[in-house]
Amino acid sequence: MKKTYWWRFVVVFIGAVVFLWGYFSVNEDKFDLCNYNEYCIFSYNAYVDPLMFLSLFTLAISFFLFFISDKIFIKWLKFAASWMGITALFVLLAPVYTGGWMSFGPTKESVSIWMGSLFVILSLIKITWDWKKDKNGRN
Repeated sequence: MKKTYWWRFVVVFIGAVVFLWGYFSVNEDKFDLCNYNEYCIFSYNAYVDPLMFLSLFTLAISFFLFFISDKIFIKWLKFAASWMGITALFVLLAPVYTGGWMSFGPTKESVSIWMGSLFVILSLIKITWDWKKDKNGRN
């Protein structure tokens, strides 16, 4: 069971960088990073929260990636890439705020939380399933 940890650290690193960028963007006034510069990379916009939540969910699942083989990791990485693409599409299509007199429905933030939660659950199921299948195939 070969394990190359390099790619696992890349997943953790990207998740951490995106989460920290989102954290500093949300708290930009507290850290006084932009000094009223309109082109600052830490300017808050509608996509900061979804990116921050998705990176947080990715960091949550990344702990388990260190205990699986490369073959299972590659399968998970393909699943994660396709899931993030679908999530990005849903977040792009969702409105920033709900409006109107009924004021309900999905927003960018709620879509990213639901998709991120499903991502963690389905990732754990996929990792467990593939691990059991790989383990049974060896015996």
